[in-house]
Amino acid sequence: MGMKRTENVVLLKTIGTFELLAALAMFYFFYEDVPAIIGGLILLGLSINSFVQAHKCYQRQYSPDNKGDIKK
Repeated sequence: MGMKRTENVVLLKTIGTFELLAALAMFYFFYEDVPAIIGGLILLGLSINSFVQAHKCYQRQYSPDNKGDIKK
């Protein structure tokens, strides 16, 4: 019934990519404003977290003890 882990990995990477692009756009367009720099750093941290969670999910999916089965 739930989403497969592969779909979760793709979703997390997509979210992380958009957060990264938003952070870079904030740094590029609003580099003189301190609140925008802080917001860009927060978005950068969220992006890194999304990529780390996607990597963990990918590792759980292909771990040798799991054998490709999704635990419920």
